[in-house]
Amino acid sequence: MRKPRRRKKGEGGLVEVSELLEGALQALGVKGDFEKFRVEKKCREVLGEKISKALAGVSFGKSTVRMEFNHSIWMQEVNFRKSEILRKIQEGLPDIGIKNLSLSLARNKKP
Repeated sequence: MRKPRRRKKGEGGLVEVSELLEGALQALGVKGDFEKFRVEKKCREVLGEKISKALAGVSFGKSTVRMEFNHSIWMQEVNFRKSEILRKIQEGLPDIGIKNLSLSLARNKKP
């Protein structure tokens, strides 16, 4: 007769949900999409409701967040407050490693 196997106790105990989710997303190959979503959400939160309406798109790569605006006045306003906005995004997402903020004017694509 066989003895039942004992389960080994994990040394770390419980795993945080964010670590579990990050591992699952990486295994599925969508971790980059999730990070992009987090960055865009934080950018809109930091910019506020009015400026977020002018934000046409956010992309993230190589430690740089790129924001595109559909109006030059709002882009200039963000440029004026660029260091403050970058600091707030970095504080809100310290695990991503954001170092730069790039601003541009969105271009309409012609059909």
